[in-house]
Amino acid sequence: MVIGYFVEVKFIPMYIKIIKLDTVDSTNDYASRIALLGAKEITVIYANSQNSGKGRMGKAWVSVPGKGIYVSFLLRPQNSLKEIYYLPLISALATARFLDNILDLAHKGHNKNKNQKQSRVTIKLPNDIIVNGKKIAGILVEAKTTGDKPDFVVIGIGLNVNSQKQELPRTATSLLLETKQRYDTEKIFPKLIKEIISVYADFKKGKINTLLEEVLAYQHGSCVEEIVKIFNKKKETEEVVHFV
Repeated sequence: MVIGYFVEVKFIPMYIKIIKLDTVDSTNDYASRIALLGAKEITVIYANSQNSGKGRMGKAWVSVPGKGIYVSFLLRPQNSLKEIYYLPLISALATARFLDNILDLAHKGHNKNKNQKQSRVTIKLPNDIIVNGKKIAGILVEAKTTGDKPDFVVIGIGLNVNSQKQELPRTATSLLLETKQRYDTEKIFPKLIKEIISVYADFKKGKINTLLEEVLAYQHGSCVEEIVKIFNKKKETEEVVHFV
């Protein structure tokens, strides 16, 4: 199924093409294939399940059918290669915003005990999203470049939504486990799209330091200077962005 619509973020109209699939090997691999065939930004690949979901550094991502959001965004930014290295962290910021909003609504909706601690969303460098000490989402950014400019970038996000405890690694969690309620992924998915587009619009404008400042709200003991230093090291940048 292919859906196309316009969305306006911060007064910038953007055309979004969404390709919905039942099953795919990997949403990132699918996005890369259509990018090589000339697909334009912003194309979103959304799957109900993945047979070969990928994580960073060659790790597999557990993609329980119908229990999560498995999505990739095909982008063609004109930013420098150096700036591309920040996309995993900036994408993590968008995902953290998305989760914060959902968890905040759940907390207000059924928590009668005002003293009960609200779920805490944090970003673990460079691109893991943690809720109450457990991983709820991961991000994989892949890119193809020519010289010092990207031909295209694919941002892949795996998010545990309705997964049960026994379906996940011991170190992982899901929205269901954190809020005790199930979610319609079709309804909450567009909210994630808007958050990604919002940070991407700022990224294209060169507002990277502003975005990094906001990242600090989701971290402990870090500063923008430390983040920049980490992402300027060749070894670390090779690990956070995979070149295809």
